[in-house]
Amino acid sequence: MKRLLLRLLAYPPIGKFFLNKMKKGILKPFEAPLSESMERQEGMLKEKFKRIERTEIGRKLGIREGTKLHDISLTDYEFYEPFYDNPSPSAFMYPLKSYERIKSSGTAGSEKWFMVPRTYIIKSAFETGIPYALLCTHDGEKITLEYGDTFYVNTAPRPFAVGVMASVISGKGRKFPLLNLVPNFNLPFEEKVRYFMNNCDRIDFAFVQASILVSQIMPAVKTPIKMKGLFCPDTAIAETYFDEISRFAGVPPRTAYNSTETLNCSIISLQYPLGFFFDWRRGVFEFVPVGNGDVRESEIIGIDEVEPGKVYNLVYTGFETELTRYNTWNAFKCVGKGDDILGIDYPIFKFHARLEKTISLHNFTRISEDEIIAAFRENNIQFTEFTAREETEKGLEYLVIYVETTGDMSGEEIQELLNKQLYDKDKDYRDLVDFYDYVPVKIRLIPKGIFAEYLMHKIAAISKVDRIKMRDDEFEKLLYLIKRN
Repeated sequence: MKRLLLRLLAYPPIGKFFLNKMKKGILKPFEAPLSESMERQEGMLKEKFKRIERTEIGRKLGIREGTKLHDISLTDYEFYEPFYDNPSPSAFMYPLKSYERIKSSGTAGSEKWFMVPRTYIIKSAFETGIPYALLCTHDGEKITLEYGDTFYVNTAPRPFAVGVMASVISGKGRKFPLLNLVPNFNLPFEEKVRYFMNNCDRIDFAFVQASILVSQIMPAVKTPIKMKGLFCPDTAIAETYFDEISRFAGVPPRTAYNSTETLNCSIISLQYPLGFFFDWRRGVFEFVPVGNGDVRESEIIGIDEVEPGKVYNLVYTGFETELTRYNTWNAFKCVGKGDDILGIDYPIFKFHARLEKTISLHNFTRISEDEIIAAFRENNIQFTEFTAREETEKGLEYLVIYVETTGDMSGEEIQELLNKQLYDKDKDYRDLVDFYDYVPVKIRLIPKGIFAEYLMHKIAAISKVDRIKMRDDEFEKLLYLIKRN
């Protein structure tokens, strides 16, 4: 039935009718108060537990009749990895032929493989993905995206997430329904960027990294363009260059959270730039307050308990996937309780940072990605990208940050500002400085365009820079580009 519907959507009259119907009812699932949606989630969770309790994964989770979500301990990729590596019918909720294998890009460490039901792929695309794309094109009065509009997506082909989603929805040998998806997913990253430069006046909506826009596309195109919508997955860069990108594209950059684990699971906010809210139909979203980089399982709270201004680590339980109380190690900042423009009371979040890796210096202090980003922001240091590593010199350990900026600050000036920021804000860092009497931060300025060139050769769902402890093989590639420049 779903296959037939997808084929019918490729016919313009049916596709136009479907898209217009979606526009009118885009917020209907969120009209009810958050409390009512959470009550509905309880029933959806019970259905999932009935399916999973008879599986090997369910037994390992300890799920049995009467189990409550809070009875289950947090899980991580290592918990599911044996089942994904050697899948057996008894381990999963659905027949193995119902799953797609999806590869993560490995930006947060080593590459990972997930198994995701096709039904979930289709639901997350149509129920959540298309609505956030439609809202991206909201001009303040109405949604402007139309059937057949050109949708530029810079992402990798199968087996990465967006490539898998597009192929599942399109079907073998068929075009993607509703929208004109460009360019060919199989093109190299660099060719996709060049496609944007050469066709920007014919692109209605773009899914592209802010770092590539700022460092490659905007300098090459020079004159402003006019799009209907722009989605930038790299929030920190989009926020830093929000005004410049908005002037260039004719629309503000927007973003939502999605990942290989969750697929599309959130929808953009109109009131809060670069903000989004989680779609209650995708799963249960729990949160752990983040304090000094620590995440304590005993402090897990529900989505109705988050407070504006605070940062939380996301714990995800999918209704139609085996992932249960999965620690994403992604931190989000709650920026508001509801969106007045959309008329919803769901908490609004912004992506904050990845938490799974830190740099330890002499066992005194651990520096995380969010601390470095905060130091850059509070000192008005505009960066295109950075990667930080621990390096040892004469018996002392250093936080060495390789950063590409668009400002005129010297490396020495940036080093001084960051050292002062960390010294003032991080007690452990201050103790390290006072005990060893040295400046633990070193700045290595990278020539403009290097990170963009690095990303163009990186094969990933969404090419990103691993900002903390980049793998040695990837770092060697970056060093090669720096030396060649």
